[in-house]
Amino acid sequence: MGRSLFLTGDSGEGKTTLIFQCLKPYRSVTGGFYSQRLMDENGDTAGFRLASAKEEWEPKGIYREGLGDVFLRRTKDGMLLYPQVFLNTGRKLLAGDGKEQFLLMDEIGGAELLIPEFMEAVHDCLNGPKHCIGVIKSRKNYAGMMSRNGSSPFAPQLREKLEEEVLRNPDNQLLTYWRKDEESVREKILNYIREGI
Repeated sequence: MGRSLFLTGDSGEGKTTLIFQCLKPYRSVTGGFYSQRLMDENGDTAGFRLASAKEEWEPKGIYREGLGDVFLRRTKDGMLLYPQVFLNTGRKLLAGDGKEQFLLMDEIGGAELLIPEFMEAVHDCLNGPKHCIGVIKSRKNYAGMMSRNGSSPFAPQLREKLEEEVLRNPDNQLLTYWRKDEESVREKILNYIREGI
């Protein structure tokens, strides 16, 4: 069974950036996905796109009409979820091509919690042979997202179930990340990657 390492913590601390930096030399053996924030012409968040770990790692991109795999899109009525992106692209990215040693999941614990078929694929990966690495949305960030966008009353329990699944294996790590701890967390991530290779 593979082992998992996930970061959690406040927005803007640099969790994704740190994981990208550590994984960069191992991109050829990394599959999975990351959530790319999409900006409009004013620099505001226009939505989020499910991006393949096989493409260039750019945490922010420019939103344009017709862009594929956008799973959240800001409208005049709030954020609109497109679950088919997780059902189709998301599950395909988690299945990979069989050559990956690491599966990137950056980040999980948001809107996709309400898509059972995708979450089943996530749990299969967590219990499978490949090493999973990524970010789990913190309780604080999830509560903020719910207050802004609304959500199912069952969603917080699903987020807790995800965290419990990660922690069920005593070899897994769930690290709360603060920028001030960057070097010590970087070393833990690099050790995890070296052991996985």
